[in-house]
Amino acid sequence: MKKTITLFFLLITPFTIVGQCFVKVGGGEGNVIAQKSDGTVWFWGWGANGQSGTGNNSDHLTPVLFANLNQPWTTFDAGYYTTFAIATNGSLWGTGGNNVGQLGVGTTTSYNSPVQINPGTTWKNVSSTAHTLAIQTNGTLWGWGQNNSGQMGNGTCCANQLSPIQIGAATDWKQVESSNTGASLALKENGTLWGWGDNSGRLVATPSTLVVNYPTQIGTATDWEYISVGAAHGMGLKTDGTLWTWGGGGYGQNGTGSSSNVPQQVGTDTWQFIAAGFQFSLGIKSDGTLWVWGRNNFGQLGIGNTTNQSAPVQIGIDTNWVAVTGGGYHSVGLKTDGSLWSWGYNEFGQYGNGTTTESPIPLYVPVAGCTLSVSDYQQISLVLSPNPATDTVRLSLKSGLDNVSVSVYDLHGRAVMAPMYSNGLLSLDLSLSLLSAGVYVVEVVQEGKVIGVQKLVKE
Repeated sequence: MKKTITLFFLLITPFTIVGQCFVKVGGGEGNVIAQKSDGTVWFWGWGANGQSGTGNNSDHLTPVLFANLNQPWTTFDAGYYTTFAIATNGSLWGTGGNNVGQLGVGTTTSYNSPVQINPGTTWKNVSSTAHTLAIQTNGTLWGWGQNNSGQMGNGTCCANQLSPIQIGAATDWKQVESSNTGASLALKENGTLWGWGDNSGRLVATPSTLVVNYPTQIGTATDWEYISVGAAHGMGLKTDGTLWTWGGGGYGQNGTGSSSNVPQQVGTDTWQFIAAGFQFSLGIKSDGTLWVWGRNNFGQLGIGNTTNQSAPVQIGIDTNWVAVTGGGYHSVGLKTDGSLWSWGYNEFGQYGNGTTTESPIPLYVPVAGCTLSVSDYQQISLVLSPNPATDTVRLSLKSGLDNVSVSVYDLHGRAVMAPMYSNGLLSLDLSLSLLSAGVYVVEVVQEGKVIGVQKLVKE
C-alpha cells in the first residue's frame, strides 16, 4: 500500500510521453499522488489532514499541484496521513497529519503545507505510515514517528520518536517500506532483504515472535530487486523477474493459497512491476498484462465484481500497462501512453475525475495534454457510430443528459472542435469534414465534471 513508483525506469524499457503525461504514480490510504513528465507532482483524493500540501485540509476531486508548486521533484511517497517529497537538491519535505511525530519535525504539530525535514541533509528514498523510514544519499537509514512495536529498529519502546534517528550503522541501504501494522521492510544494495518491528502479520519472522527490535535478515537470498508492503503482507521481485509473497493472506493477497513468514513464489511467470494494497495485490507481467488478487470488497481488483481472489486474475486484455499502485481500497494504473486509470473505492475523489462514483473496472483519469489508451473503458454508456468514421459520427447515450458539453481533442490534448452544449442530450451528430485522418478523443462534460470519454478514429 501507499507505495510510490520510483524504479519505474529501472525495470522497463523507457518510452516516449506525448505532452505532459504521467510517468510515476503512488497510492495513499485514500488519495493519489502522481508525477508528470515535466517533473511536477499532482495530488487528488483524501486531504483532510493536509496531505495535498496546498494550505488546506480539503479533499480534491481533480488533480491539483502538490504544495501549489510548479516545480520538479525527484520522488515522493503518499503515506496514510502524510505526503513526502524529495526535491531535486535532495532535500526532504513533508506535509499532513503528525499526531505521533511521523513528520519528523520535533513536535506533534500537523501541517497542511510542506515543512523541511532535517535541513542540510540529502535523501533518496522515503516511506511513511504512522512511522516514517527514509534513506539518505549516503546510504544510511533513518526513522521517526510511532515506536510502540520496535519500528525504530534500535531496541527502544515505546516512546514515539519525533525527530529522525539513525537505524544501525550500515551505509548500503537501497529501499525501505513502512507498513501501517508497524512492520518495516528494507533492501540493501547487495540484494538482501531485511525486516523489523511488529510481526503480527508474520512479515519479518516466525509467528512465535511478536516484535523484532533490530533489522534482521529474511532468508539468505541476495537477488532481491524491489519490494512492496501492504497491511501485513509483503511482495518482492527478484532480479530474474520472479515474484514472491509472504505474510498475512486471509483474503488471498499472497496469491499462493498460504500465509507464511517465508517468501513463496507466485507461479512461474516473470514480472516487471508489483504493488501491495491494503490486503490485496497487483502486478504487471513482462508482457505488459495487469493481474490482481486478494481482497475485493470495493472492486479494488478492477475485474468487474467484488469477489475476493486467491490467485492472480487478469484485468482486461491490454498489454500496455507499465505501473500500478494500490491504496486502502482503490487502485490506479499507468499505461505506456502516460494515461492513468482508476477503480475501486472513490469516496474522496481517488479517481481524479471530479466525481465520487465508484467503478469495479478501470476508468480513464482525464488530464489535458495526455494521450488516451486504446481501451474502451468509460464512465457512462457513450456510443460513437460508425467508428471508424469518415464524414460524420453520431454520439448516442442511453438516457438524456442536461447541462452537458461535448468536446473533441487530438492525442496531444488540443481541442480540434469548438465545444458543443446541450440540454437533454440523447444523440449528437459530429461533422468530421475538417479533421485529418487519425485518432481523436470525444469527451462529455456535465456541470464541469468529465462523465464520459471515448476514442474516435477518423479515416
